[in-house]
Amino acid sequence: MSNTSDSVNVNSAWVIDTAHTNINFTVSHMVISEVTGTFKEFQGTVTASKEDFSDAQIEVTINAKSINTENNDRDNHLRSADFFDTENHPVLTFKSTAVENKGNGKLSISGDLTMRGVTKSVVLESKYKGQMVNPWGQIVAAFKGSTTLNRKEWGLMWNAALEAGGFLVGEEIELTLNIELNQAK
Repeated sequence: MSNTSDSVNVNSAWVIDTAHTNINFTVSHMVISEVTGTFKEFQGTVTASKEDFSDAQIEVTINAKSINTENNDRDNHLRSADFFDTENHPVLTFKSTAVENKGNGKLSISGDLTMRGVTKSVVLESKYKGQMVNPWGQIVAAFKGSTTLNRKEWGLMWNAALEAGGFLVGEEIELTLNIELNQAK
């Protein structure tokens, strides 16, 4: 593989490579531990004309039913009306509203996240990791982003008080995205 550069072609369109991308989350469990999970099904596009991606237009759709914490009972509970209510709200969406270049490949990506029918603004602190040409001649770009969300702001309210104090499920969700994009041909 060869490095093409840290720039993007003018007016380039990109598609998320779902085989090399992951959308992960972590939430506290019983105050003292954490549960991690991922969404297995998603799609998205990025369009940018500036080399630093600071004018990127990003749209991502996530299948809420694809949530996976490696525990079927917990996953089914997360799909229920107690949490994501996937029967009535089958997708989560993100649409960027602004991208700020913070230097050294760091980007603050602002956008609207819709989950369970509620739309709130979020900021993903991201790192543009560069571009490469894969063995099949495809130009690939990579990013890593993260943010912390309060699940209650999107109506994910369920919880259970613990006898020793605290709650079963934490309110804050740490979201981490490792995104690989393929440049559209």
